[in-house]
Amino acid sequence: MTELPVSHAVSNEDDLLLRLDRLKPGRPHRKLMLMGGLGYTFDSFDGALMSYALSALIVIWHIPKSTAGWLLSSIFVGYLIGALLAGVLADRFGRRRMMLTALLVFCFCSLLIGTSTTVPELFVWRILAGIGLGAEATLIAPYISEFLPARVRGRFVARTISFLALGYILAGVLAPVVIAPHPETGWRIAAVIAALPVVLLLWWRRSMPESPRYLLSRGRVAEATAIIEDFERKCEVDPEALTETARTQTSAPTQSNVSAGGMFAPLTKLWAGPLARTTLMLWLLWFALTGAHYGFSTWLPTLLVTDKGFTITKSFLFTLVVGIAQIPGYFVAQLLIDRLERKWLIAGYVLGATGSALLVALSDSNLMLLVGAALLAAFLNGVAAVYYTYTAELYPTSIRVTGMGAASAVGRIGAIGTPIAIGYLSAAGVSFAQIFLGLVALLATAIAVVVVLGQKTSGRALS
Repeated sequence: MTELPVSHAVSNEDDLLLRLDRLKPGRPHRKLMLMGGLGYTFDSFDGALMSYALSALIVIWHIPKSTAGWLLSSIFVGYLIGALLAGVLADRFGRRRMMLTALLVFCFCSLLIGTSTTVPELFVWRILAGIGLGAEATLIAPYISEFLPARVRGRFVARTISFLALGYILAGVLAPVVIAPHPETGWRIAAVIAALPVVLLLWWRRSMPESPRYLLSRGRVAEATAIIEDFERKCEVDPEALTETARTQTSAPTQSNVSAGGMFAPLTKLWAGPLARTTLMLWLLWFALTGAHYGFSTWLPTLLVTDKGFTITKSFLFTLVVGIAQIPGYFVAQLLIDRLERKWLIAGYVLGATGSALLVALSDSNLMLLVGAALLAAFLNGVAAVYYTYTAELYPTSIRVTGMGAASAVGRIGAIGTPIAIGYLSAAGVSFAQIFLGLVALLATAIAVVVVLGQKTSGRALS
């Protein structure tokens, strides 16, 4: 299609942001949502499939539980590094470049996981693959949110995050088929299977645009204009007509350029002025929720075998049912996220997760255990659709991905610490019930934090 004159490409920044915020979501928005959603799918697919694989290895390699906790947490060490680096680098060099780089790192290291012959070797490759996954997971939600108007941002970002459920289900379907029959070789095949679909996604993502809000924050007005006009055309809107309309409306918030400083200078801004309270709240929230989520999901297949007497195949099938339960959790979040205030929706979901964890801890039958675990999965995964959106909304564009990355990195500390702690506690004789009562305490902390310190963001334009 013929490009518009250069004079139009340098439109007023306030007009551009208003046009972006007033644009009705259409085909290009859905394409980005699918690209981002598939990224989440392959992230969760790898995490879940390799959790099954490592659970099998713990049994067949006779790995002590204390060591197993470190092995199960290795991916989250990489997540922490990847999330922190991606946040800082994406706010400096762009969202698109970092998202492509993250996928490359993951693909390469995931293939090498399948060649491991010792626990330390497996630990190292898992960390390096986690760097790619952590960066990818950190970037998707803020990237998508920067293209969406405030009135539908929550729903669209929640739909994107709900693709996580598909990955868990796919892993649950494949694990009994690929790993369980021959775990000695099946776990290696699983590592290759986890990497191959990402290669196709990487090829497709070559066409993804840079975030216009990021470009404006860097003073690259002409590039941002071209992208916004392309979106307008694909949404069947005349860019010229919309520009004239925008000039008669109240301007959107002006984007400020990133100030000079070192690469990690944006991290200090997270604790400047009013943002300090926001950062404290988000870090505590991510630590508690991510710790509880991964403590539950990484250890459930193993604990079902070692503490409940399940076979490997039965534990995998049990976990598959629990994974399917995530779907209604995400679906309800999509329905409510633009109707209820974010902080109260988070609190309600976490309250439901707390009750579910209690049910798991106190269960005296396999049926009650299954119901409690399914509800816990629904609440813990559904709330992710809300707090990922919430976090991206609370920071300005100049440090949005830095803020998201830092919160995600702190969450990964919880994801590292909880599986390790469960490994040591289980090895010391702490019961299945007592372990889940510990998760209840983490979840109760999350409720208190968001209720007391959380801010309202529903319907608010991005700054």
